[in-house]
Amino acid sequence: MSRLVLDDVDEGPPPSLLGLSTALSDVSFIFQLNHSLRWTLRRVEDLACIQSPIRSHHALFRGAQGAQEQAVFWNLPDESTWLTGEAPPSDDLFSESLSAAPKRPLVQKPKNIHAVLIMDPPLSPAEMVILQRQIASIPGVLGQQILPWSSLRVRENFLLEPLNI
Repeated sequence: MSRLVLDDVDEGPPPSLLGLSTALSDVSFIFQLNHSLRWTLRRVEDLACIQSPIRSHHALFRGAQGAQEQAVFWNLPDESTWLTGEAPPSDDLFSESLSAAPKRPLVQKPKNIHAVLIMDPPLSPAEMVILQRQIASIPGVLGQQILPWSSLRVRENFLLEPLNI
């Protein structure tokens, strides 16, 4: 009998994830994070993800503070298209009128997650509590929830290259 072992590309622990609900737009939210936490997040090339049969582009912001890297991506994509360029055939009565690809979020549950904060290397439980308290004081933040790494669809897209500053 044999067993299958999945190798992790990064042999360290998975990054810390914090799902955030906000009433702010992505740019206003990033501004508030930078101002309140003294971070240097800036928009980088959009995160392109393929969740067959849909290709989507999510706004991605990255920064670093010492050895800690932060990344914030917007959960709902800015744009979404079919991989084949057209809607797949359907037997639905209204299928002809629905040719645009749905905007599928990367974190589906819990609902109402607008942004996901990724901290690498991961934070200790005490550091996470301190960060959550700081984020809770930011105007426009409606809620936050620690997320397991497994909650992200297409997780391989989030093994980010080291940020060169």
